[in-house]
Amino acid sequence: MIPATLEEQKKEAFRLFEDGRYQESLNLCMLVLGSVKDQPLEVLAATNLFYTGKLDDAEVYFRDLAQKMPDSSYVHSYLAKVLEAQGDEGAIAEYATAVHLDPTNQDALRSYAEYLLSHHDYHGALPVLKQLVMLARNENDTRNLVRALIEIGEPQAALETHRTLLGDRTQGHEYLDALLSSRQYRAAATAALDAYHTSNDPAILRKYLAALAQYDLTAALDAYESQAGAQGDGDILADYILLLTSSGNHKKALELCNELSVRTSLPIHRLMTCDVYAVLSDTKKAAAEYERLITDEIRSKNDLDTLGLIIGKYRKFLQLSFPASEALARFLSVVSKDVNIASLLETARLYEGLGNSAEARAWFYRAYRADFLSGGLEYARFLAAHNEDRECEKVMLYILNNVKRSVDLHRVVAVIVDRHHPMHRMRRLMEHVIRRLEERRSSLNTKGLELLAIALLITGRQALEESDYAGCKRFCLRGIDVLPVHTKALQLEDFLNLIRSCKDRSIADRPIMDLTPAKWRAVQVSTLHQIRQDLDLDEQEQKIVEFLRSHKKATESELRKALNTRRVAGIINRLNQKAAAKHITIIEKKGFGDDGEVYEYVGT
Repeated sequence: MIPATLEEQKKEAFRLFEDGRYQESLNLCMLVLGSVKDQPLEVLAATNLFYTGKLDDAEVYFRDLAQKMPDSSYVHSYLAKVLEAQGDEGAIAEYATAVHLDPTNQDALRSYAEYLLSHHDYHGALPVLKQLVMLARNENDTRNLVRALIEIGEPQAALETHRTLLGDRTQGHEYLDALLSSRQYRAAATAALDAYHTSNDPAILRKYLAALAQYDLTAALDAYESQAGAQGDGDILADYILLLTSSGNHKKALELCNELSVRTSLPIHRLMTCDVYAVLSDTKKAAAEYERLITDEIRSKNDLDTLGLIIGKYRKFLQLSFPASEALARFLSVVSKDVNIASLLETARLYEGLGNSAEARAWFYRAYRADFLSGGLEYARFLAAHNEDRECEKVMLYILNNVKRSVDLHRVVAVIVDRHHPMHRMRRLMEHVIRRLEERRSSLNTKGLELLAIALLITGRQALEESDYAGCKRFCLRGIDVLPVHTKALQLEDFLNLIRSCKDRSIADRPIMDLTPAKWRAVQVSTLHQIRQDLDLDEQEQKIVEFLRSHKKATESELRKALNTRRVAGIINRLNQKAAAKHITIIEKKGFGDDGEVYEYVGT
């Protein structure tokens, strides 16, 4: 039998891939690549690694390919998929690169849109989905576009999009939610009832009942009465209880709470019983129900956010129902003995409500020590409210330096830039906010970019107040650069008005485009040869830069093997000192893992 030629083996590898036989295709790719270099086959091998779940190997392959094929939308989109599967926030930057390189790459657009939707970044998903719908006219893409429009607060646009692109296919949740969001309750009830008769979906029935309650309370109460007993889960019954409570029928609501407790043991449903007893002023039973629920939840600690909600309601109930001394004694005996973040924070709030600032401060500090993020933010708010600015700034700087996930960073920055708190007036803190966000700029989602723009606007205003007109214009131009298209938190005009004020007030309006201060200067380093020349690197430093430039990220252990030396940390520290002297950043430390320090190449 005549052996297959290399070309025939390549064709067979692609055929196996098309058939979904990824491991067999991968084996054949490796066999051929062992004797010949072939970029399309390397791309196929990397793709097979992704589909066979070998994510670490796939990442290495795709990063190498991105160096060789920097203009390949396919390579960047699959590198993004690998990073997404690994939970790496760098996926967003690779997806953005992929669709920038090829705006017609439907697979990249769809994967990018799904990534943004899964992270609730509806503003960011909107332009991606519009492009995708224009190209593909796919029903699922259109429904996602309608959903994004609803979530960003444009229900009328969502309805128009649905009617234009999906016509009379009104059975989906998106159409009903658009009607509800635009307060077209009669139309929503009619459409939901028709959809329920077709689908028998309890979630659609809930939307029908919710819409009906908005314009015909009597009919809604009758409908809930007939449906609450028929539905096996407790959601519709819980909705019915809330409607009865809001309409003043607390006794009926209490009867149904007892029935609800038989169907479900969810803490949020048990809380309804506590609340109804409290509204009925049955203090003894309300206290007993609250305390039994809190004891159970403290014991299980299944959901500290829900526990915090329950304890918060219990605290307010006690303060309204008992003398201060008795309320404090009951609360401390039920809540404060357990050291969890919800109990600590609510105890601090109780003391704060009682006017005991010293005890409140002590409990907020304990919460900070127990959970530097959740506890620290509340401790800092307390400090700011009591004019302890230096300690507040110290706490917030510590939190900023130690948060890792973008969602946590966004949470911290949102507190700092809140105009209702004085933290945004703290110069050093605001500089640190901008620095932390700009370090992650390539991987920021719409929320992160919006927060960065807000921070730059605030800092620009402060510069204007200090008559630093060049600084103000510089911050404004950087803010305009990162401002997301669909944000409603601030507008382009906010920056333009500041720039106009600078020009009106300055005696000599000097250009600032070529006068960027050294601490903000981003030096472009495009080749290893340039880096070697600019920083006067020795042989080991060159090897580290070359290795990290090729692999993007590596552990201390991997670098030790590559350089055959244990002095990796010292070499990188020396290298970073040289880079800092030139006002550039080449390598960043990204935390400590099982294999030592993790380093990432951030040069260009």
